[in-house]
Parts: sequence; structure tokens; C-alpha cells
Amino acid sequence: MSLWMRPPQQTEHSFIAVFRNRFTVQETQNITFEFSADEKVQLFLDGKRLLEGPERGCENYWYKQYASICAVPGEHTLTARVTVFSHELRAYAQMSVEPGFYFRSDSPVFGPWDCQIESGLTFEAPFPDWASYPRVHVDGGNRDILSGKNGSWLPVEYFEDARILHEPDLPLMRYEKTVPQKLSDTLFYFPTYSCVWASYRFSGKGQVKIRWSETPYLTGKFDNTLLKGEKGRRNGKFFLGKFDIFEVNGEYEWYDFWWKAGHYVEIETSGDVKVVPSFFRTGYPLPEYSGNNKLVKMAYETLHACSMDTYLDCPFYEQLMYTSDSRLEALSTYAITDDHRLPAKALKIMAMSQQPDGSLYSHHPAKEPQKIPEFSLIWFLMYCDYFRRHPDDGLCKELEEKAIKLLDYFKRKMTGGLLYIPGNAVSSSECWNFIDWCDSWDNGVPPGGSLTSMLNFFLLYALQNLQEIGFPYEMETWIKELAENIDRTFYVPERGLYAIDPEKKFFSEHSQILALLTDSKKSVINALKNEKLTECSISFSYYYIAGCRKYGLHDLADKRVARFNELLDCGLTTLPEEFHNTRSDCHAWSSHILLQILPEK
Repeated sequence: MSLWMRPPQQTEHSFIAVFRNRFTVQETQNITFEFSADEKVQLFLDGKRLLEGPERGCENYWYKQYASICAVPGEHTLTARVTVFSHELRAYAQMSVEPGFYFRSDSPVFGPWDCQIESGLTFEAPFPDWASYPRVHVDGGNRDILSGKNGSWLPVEYFEDARILHEPDLPLMRYEKTVPQKLSDTLFYFPTYSCVWASYRFSGKGQVKIRWSETPYLTGKFDNTLLKGEKGRRNGKFFLGKFDIFEVNGEYEWYDFWWKAGHYVEIETSGDVKVVPSFFRTGYPLPEYSGNNKLVKMAYETLHACSMDTYLDCPFYEQLMYTSDSRLEALSTYAITDDHRLPAKALKIMAMSQQPDGSLYSHHPAKEPQKIPEFSLIWFLMYCDYFRRHPDDGLCKELEEKAIKLLDYFKRKMTGGLLYIPGNAVSSSECWNFIDWCDSWDNGVPPGGSLTSMLNFFLLYALQNLQEIGFPYEMETWIKELAENIDRTFYVPERGLYAIDPEKKFFSEHSQILALLTDSKKSVINALKNEKLTECSISFSYYYIAGCRKYGLHDLADKRVARFNELLDCGLTTLPEEFHNTRSDCHAWSSHILLQILPEK
């Protein structure tokens, strides 16, 4: 049990609490301490930012963080700004056990803690970045609260918390000064797609509205459901989305309580308000790219923007760590650095989502559950990827029991010798049988029902990879019978290819590529060359290119790589979610093109 603090008076609604500790030192000294928070905390010493934390974990694997300050003789104030949002407004990638703040130090300098709720703040759900942190409207309140001054400070309430606080797995994220280009009096542009901690010094009287965007749109027409508009070459004039709003009457400094992402920031003012912004780039400290290949540069920039204290699917929208995206991010990470701490954490934290039946969630950490069977099978591939690079570091052995439990789950889902998991729910405890974003498929689900060749091929592929690394599970018979049943149920001999469905009505590249990756019938090569098949999307193209390269189909692989090169003419600096009609301009899974261009480290 550890002792945590919370405000003595709380509300059921969203709020930000600031905890304060005033102390005095007689001589210059370094003071160390550890801390954690639920949800997140920003630390300030005498009103100046120290760091943020803790590293993002999940309900059953919460982190603590360490900090050190150099205090000169005199009086000082340490403040901790803790975000507490309702379930409705909490970011989708953020979990919560019980809100509060944890602090421990062996130094005797610290006095008692008190607390104040940050007043004058109202929150609303974000748009179009629907899953991110809420927008804020600041009107009044204690403008000196982060310095520990003014307002009404009350003694904290202590409570015992049973969660184990784990050592950080990762280094601190970047915090590097960055300066955008000023395109007009109200519009700023970051030439590199950036994830940014921002602060603003306001003065005067009036209103300030601030909004971040990936790109402007060609027209004001926007699909509020699919979150898509016409982007063209990313040189439009129309911006959209909700603003953060600040009512200014005097001078004060505002620190954003979460980082923002994109290329553009609009700062609109009324009255005689003046704004001096400061921007600091954040993200995992991956190596920078110094070469001249523009596509590689785009892939690097994409990976940078989607690598934080977890992997992200996209920095502007969900900011969720999906297994499918994370595997491709991890492979890209392996290609550019020997620092594999983030892939290791991703593998471990995804395993923490395991349910009593053995299944895994498709994304984790997350406030809402979601199951995608394909993604659980991709977790096995992540496991094998990591083992091949680190067979002796102990992580795979630590996760072995969870992997066995997941295999048992899939074995129980076998019907008639094939994997069959019914369901089509996007966000619930039921299964979403997503395979890939294809225009002709319904919400990523292939036609023909829940019994598909692709899911069974993915199971076969996962089992083959596990067998190859010597995983301790009897699967030889399972592999043999599964391959036979896939052939019997889905193979169309007169056309030399595999159908999606048992009725053999629907066909796509996906089945043929997975057939190559699992060393099934080579006749699909002709089908890939000559049949009109539903194409793989930008993410599944990783498997398409890998399957083609494996069998020497370099002409097909090169054509798919050329689809990525076409993106160079779209005005992008990162790689998008899809080849066309895209929602997100920066999407993690697209970084896999690195693997086609760079030699693996």
C-alpha cells in the first residue's frame, strides 16, 4: 500500500487539481523524489516547468517517475498539477484507477502538502480529434496557481492505494524548443509534423482562441462521421475544429495540460490581447534521419510522431496503442535503432489486457474495451519478432504463460477445424472482425461472414512463427490440420486462389499474400498477377510486400512501394492512414515502408 493525496473537496465532474509544497533550504542542494499520479501530473518549481509524468501504463501496471531538483538557498514552492477527467471526457488512451497524487522523498526539507482546484476552467469534448483530451475554456480563476500563490489552499486528504508502482521502462520524452514559421498574424506552421507541449504568455484584455490542425482543407465540406474532408495537396484554406478559449484580463502564463499535434496552430485574438507562445517538441528520443531520401524522411517523421511513452496509432486522433500498428512501429524501430525499450513495453502492456478467457484487447491502455481477433494473432508475431532479437533478456519467458493462455483461447474457438469467432462490434466486449480498411468492405470487415480465410491464415502464420522460435506448446498437429482445412474450405482450384469465404464468392489480395507467407499453394502467384482482387490498404501492404519479396515477385512489390512514392506529391511530410481519401495525415502503420528501404539494424 502507498499513501496518495487528493483534494479534500472533489467534484464528480472533470477538474484540474494543483498540489503545493512550500519548503526552505539553507544551502544549495540536489533533492530527489519519486512521484505518480492518476491521471497525469505536471510538476513546477517556483512556477517553472520541471517535467510531466508518470509514464503511461494501465490499471494493473501503473508507473512511478523520478525527479531531481537543484534548490538554491531560500524559499521554494513545488506544485503538482493533476488532471482528473470524467469517463466521458477522459482521453481514450488514458486509464484511471482512483484519481490522486503520490509523492515520496527521503529529503527532510519538504513540509505539509495542501491543494487547490484550478478554478475558471470548463471543458468540452474535442472535435475532430474525438478521442484526445478535452478542449478548455479559461475564464477567471487563480492565474498564479502554478506558482503556489493566491486562492484558497486546503490541507490534502490522504488515502491508501493498493496499486504497485512500477519502475519506469522508458527514458523521459523529448522536451526541445521548436519555433514555427509565422504565415500570418494568426497562423503558424511547423515544417516538421510536430507533437508539442505549448505555453502562452497573455497580456492585455480580450479573448484568445487557439486551435491545432494537421492540415487545411480545400473546401468547408466535412464528413463529421468519417472525419474526412477534401485535402488535395494539403494547401487548402479551410480549417475546422474546436478551439481552446482564454478570456484575458491582465498578464499571466498558461501551460497546456497535454501536448498537441499537427503542422498548424491558429492563434486568434480580440481586444488588445498580446500572446507570446512557446513550443517544445516531445516524443520518444529516437534517432533523427540525416539522409536525403524524402520517403525515408517521411517514414522517420511518422514514426517519431507516433512514438511516445507508448506507441500511438496516430497523434492527432485516437493516440491509442493498437497491436497491429504497434507491430509495424516496432519493426520500424528495430530498423533504425538498437534501443528496443519501446517495443518491449508495447509487447508487455498489450499482454496486460488479457481477459479471463485468455483473449487480448486490440488496443491498450484504453478506457473502452475492444476485441479484434486478428490483432491478438498479430501479438504473437510481435512476440516472435522480439524473441528473435532478444532471446535471452527474459521478457518473452515472463510473457510465456500469457501466450499459452491466448493459444488456449484460440484453440477453444476452433469449429470444424477452423477458427471461427462471430461478431462485428467496433467498441464493446464483443469481437470486431476487422481485417483491413478496404473501400468495398463494411468498416474493415470482409464480406461473407465471420468465417474467413484471412483470420485462419493469420492463425496458421502465428503458429508457424511460434514453432520456428521453439515456443513450448504442442502445435505440430494443429498446424497440419489447420492448413488442410484452409485448403479444403477456401481454395478454388480452377482459379488457383483462395476465397475470403467458404461459399467462395469473394476474393482479395489478403488471402493470397497470407498463403505465400504461410508457404501454402504457390498457384496464388498467378492470381496475384492476373486476377482483379480487392487490394490491401496501406497498412496491410507490409504483408503484401513481404509475401511478394519472399517469392521473388519483385515487380509486384516494387509497384506497391511506388504507391508510397506517389504520396510524395501530396504535400505531406508524414505518411497517412490510407493511400487515398484519408482521415489522418500521420499514421503509425505507414512507417513500415522503412523496412523496404533501409537495411535492418
